[in-house]
Amino acid sequence: MARHAAALPSTLPAPVFGLREALALGVCPDRLRRRDVMRIGGQLFARAGQEITELDVVACLCRVHGDAVACGPTAARLWQAPLPRDLSAWTAGDGVHLLHPTGSRRPTTLVTWHRGALGPADMVATTRARVTSAPRTWADLAPLLGLDDLVAVGDCFVRRPRPGLEGRDEPWTTLSALAAAAESHTGRGARALREALALVRVGSDSPAETRLRLGCRRAGLLEPLANARILEDGSDLGEPDLQWRQWKVCLEHEGPHHLTPAQLTRDIRRAERRHRHGWIEVRTTAPDLVRGGEVGALRARDALLRHGWRP
Repeated sequence: MARHAAALPSTLPAPVFGLREALALGVCPDRLRRRDVMRIGGQLFARAGQEITELDVVACLCRVHGDAVACGPTAARLWQAPLPRDLSAWTAGDGVHLLHPTGSRRPTTLVTWHRGALGPADMVATTRARVTSAPRTWADLAPLLGLDDLVAVGDCFVRRPRPGLEGRDEPWTTLSALAAAAESHTGRGARALREALALVRVGSDSPAETRLRLGCRRAGLLEPLANARILEDGSDLGEPDLQWRQWKVCLEHEGPHHLTPAQLTRDIRRAERRHRHGWIEVRTTAPDLVRGGEVGALRARDALLRHGWRP
């Protein structure tokens, strides 16, 4: 008769733990071959049936490797930075990127190791893991991203958060910190960082807004204000995604959250208030983002021309 497996220690780190952590708590190697334990990769394990996140894997690796720091695309995802589709998703079994001061560790299917020095401002230690700081992460992404995507990440890192929705009231970093990161970066992507830095703005709230703003710039339009409140004759006209106040033209991008009945009603009422005060509201959707926001920019250009702007 087969013996029942002994329960795993409740003190075993969850949800992902390393082989040495298990052995130190008296778990024998044979116990880790049971069906209620799944192997994540290398010498990492988890209780079967649990949903594993990238942070879970990184947290374990940071415990196992005392000097390891999440970097590159892994750090960007942990910062919830907007990445292109081929870099944005992580599923159990995918690898992670870690930086180690000596760089002496061999890459595996689970970990891509990077070597590099980190200054005191280049790393953030959370309760679970160590991650490269927002400016360092932004600089490390330079060889991997196109210009618009690099600007979108910069915009995300310096944007003003909405405390009621995000639980924080300070941006992840500042323009001056991004400038310092760009200045100190001498490897691949140094030129791209300098070019992107000149285009990063504090006001953009989403990658779509960034793409539309950059599209307007390429279309030869005046640079719009981003998410600035409009008050006219005691009436609050809201904070358009982009606006050209002198010409009374604004642009609102309709993302998925605008499709709820309640939000749609608020958007319609706001558009009516703006119209009463002489504003043109250009409403864009996903098709307007193609070719770097060109379609949306041309629609904004048409509205500006109708209100008297001349190139």
